[in-house]
Amino acid sequence: RKDVVDHLLDLTDEALDFAAKRLEPMMSGYAGEMNLAVGAKAKVREFRQRQANLQAQLVIIGPCQVGKTSLTYSLVGFAALPPTIPSMVTTRWVHTPNLAVPRLTMPESLSSLLESWAQRLETSFTWHDGAVEGIDAVAKALEQVHGIVYDGRTKGLINSRELDAISRPSMCVSIEVAFSALASLEESLTECGSLSIVDLPSPDGDVLWEVQDVQLLSKRALQEADGVLVVVDASKHVPRWMGNLLREAFVQDRVLRFEDAWIVANRIDHMPEFFCKDGVTDACQRVKAQQHHDFHDVILGEDRVIPTAARLSLLALYGNRQVTGELNQSLLSSLDREPWFAQICSFLFGVHWSDKVKDMDRTKWRRSMKELHLLGQVTDHLANSVLKTAYVKMLPRSVARVMFDLSQLISSFVSSLRALEGTSSTIDAETIRNLFKTYSEDVQKRMNACLSQNAPSEADSKQLAASKCSAPVVFDGRDSTELNEKYFSILAREAMSLWQPYFVRGITACCEEGGADAVTKQKLLLDSKNLQLLASTGEGFIPLQNSERDRLVQEHAGKVSVTVAKQLFQWTRRTYHIKPENASAFLLDLLKSCMSSYAAEIQRRCILPIQQNFQELESSIEELNRQRLAGARRRKDSRSFDFSFAHRLAEVLPRVADFNGSREEESSSEVLAEAEAENCEKLCQEVRTVLQDEQLTLRFAADLAEFGKKWLELE
Repeated sequence: RKDVVDHLLDLTDEALDFAAKRLEPMMSGYAGEMNLAVGAKAKVREFRQRQANLQAQLVIIGPCQVGKTSLTYSLVGFAALPPTIPSMVTTRWVHTPNLAVPRLTMPESLSSLLESWAQRLETSFTWHDGAVEGIDAVAKALEQVHGIVYDGRTKGLINSRELDAISRPSMCVSIEVAFSALASLEESLTECGSLSIVDLPSPDGDVLWEVQDVQLLSKRALQEADGVLVVVDASKHVPRWMGNLLREAFVQDRVLRFEDAWIVANRIDHMPEFFCKDGVTDACQRVKAQQHHDFHDVILGEDRVIPTAARLSLLALYGNRQVTGELNQSLLSSLDREPWFAQICSFLFGVHWSDKVKDMDRTKWRRSMKELHLLGQVTDHLANSVLKTAYVKMLPRSVARVMFDLSQLISSFVSSLRALEGTSSTIDAETIRNLFKTYSEDVQKRMNACLSQNAPSEADSKQLAASKCSAPVVFDGRDSTELNEKYFSILAREAMSLWQPYFVRGITACCEEGGADAVTKQKLLLDSKNLQLLASTGEGFIPLQNSERDRLVQEHAGKVSVTVAKQLFQWTRRTYHIKPENASAFLLDLLKSCMSSYAAEIQRRCILPIQQNFQELESSIEELNRQRLAGARRRKDSRSFDFSFAHRLAEVLPRVADFNGSREEESSSEVLAEAEAENCEKLCQEVRTVLQDEQLTLRFAADLAEFGKKWLELE
């Protein structure tokens, strides 16, 4: 319950305030050290802000051209046609009840970046501080934003590394709109917090984005998600990487759960049986069974598969907005050449739709749009199952996430207090040196194991060569030399695209094996430094530079047997015969070069940082020991510091961190809520009693010291 977490935040703040006052005499005697409790109190203030602005976030992911944007538009009730180009920038739709018109905003960093890219394209883009309001204005702004990135990529003016700037969650376009599907939601629920839908870009990875960049963007969004909608084309094959993303998201130590994932099987209207008798029902049943088979390990059951025809729902919304009166001859003549109008009418009334819609009144048109909207199946099951569920279930999980972070903060603070108590003595550098020597050897062994487990093998390379060149490939003609080299270039790109995920997973695994426990395994004293690796994942790793790849291409292209035929007054004819062994040898050499780069990258990310950080740590420890022996960093006075309060806090604060409300399993929600509130109140009383006792002890000690001072004066 939100009020319970609010009480625990108040309690923690009181305890930290007490600790800050007790630590102040000690910390004031140290140069350059911040009061631990003051820093923790700042975190508690941040948690309070999150509690005051609870958010539930649904992320929409999926491959290119599956109708994600059309689904989002129809789901939120944005009656506009989606951009004609792929979505290139993350768009966040925020439910804002009672908002009259949609409002678009973006961060200054994103607008500045888009303006710089627009200058390269020699096109205009000026974003004034403020917002764009109105359906048409927002739709036009979205088209322009996506168009700048799309044109920059297709024309080669924006490289793949620059795209990393817009793959961060904060670099997104934000649109506030009143979700039409939530118009009937109780006001008491909408006042609890806000709901946002994040539409991620997923353009063609072969042309616009690198595959790893699209996956990185999705991973970052899933890390902050409370729910996820995986949109797939019901009539096509589903990429495997989406299921892998979900599996990785569920194993993380987060709040995202299996019941928070839905598979939206879009474009059922593209299936042949959709237009048959009972076609919609049959198509939905078949789609549910197929998608559940593909995603059975990341969703709860078939009821988590929602078939839709988002394009039909969006056309209905747009048609209802555009046609505001009777379809007389004047209005019909202005619409009969609009593609969206022709699509609606031909779907509802057949090929000869022009005669049937002539002089149709507004009431009948709206009725037809409602039928088309329901046929798209976006506003019924999808809206009820996902959007309303977000308020009922996901917002409480935002409260749970605050409680989880509070628990982590308390544990860290208690550990820091224990470490601080021991900082009066020198650090045994030799023990630390032996520890890191053992650790470094262990890391090296783990790196070697990861290298062999995660990298593609020679057998994989030979299998790929056999699949690409099972029989000799012959190039004959004037451009045969160019085609020969191009064949190896294409083969290299395909191999690198296939191997890239293996290398990235390998780098990530090595970083986790080598560094995940480095910080927590050895909690050094307050003044020392913990080990940190360069990166925790393999994101952005390029297995092979283009120059090395091109060198291998030219080398192996030169080894292909060629037949030269010269004829008088004609061009020299060269015929290249690429044999399976040529392809196999090329891929083996390519794999060896990738493995060398892979090993060097592991050395750079995992081994060298350990050595460098240990050298810095060793130097820091020696310097601290010299300073402590010289008395430079010791407290200004020689009196001993009483750490008994820290021991008492270490006894009661972990109980706040481990608070679990009511542990009764089979009870009604009212009973559980009442028990949770009672347990919280009991815990608060116990902790405050400890704080009051410590305050009395502190006051008694101060009075005793004052009495002793006066006694000495009298003596």
